[in-house]
Amino acid sequence: MSDKARVVGAIVLAGSLMGFSWSDWWPPAFLQPWWPPALQQKIGELEAKVNAAETEKSALLKKVTEVSQAADDCKAQSNQMAKAQDDLKARVDQLQAALADAQAKLQSMSKPVKKGKKK
Repeated sequence: MSDKARVVGAIVLAGSLMGFSWSDWWPPAFLQPWWPPALQQKIGELEAKVNAAETEKSALLKKVTEVSQAADDCKAQSNQMAKAQDDLKARVDQLQAALADAQAKLQSMSKPVKKGKKK
């Protein structure tokens, strides 16, 4: 290898070992925007508002998730209650039918047997 290639390789190696990255040296200071102090203050205020809005958004999303979970739980409980109510209605219908049969049987047992009249 030539001496120039070794020097370039050593510089590249040293630069990577020192942790240079693209953002460390680009853009140069003379290309970076310069804002007047009043505008810098306004930018800072707006950035603070954006951060506050993002925080509020994440809190609201968390609440929406919690409310959605609660709604799903309520719907599941409502479905269970509807099934239990249907089961109870079926049981009531069975008991009413059994009661009607028992009442009919009781009436048939309590009727006096009519004997024919002798002439």
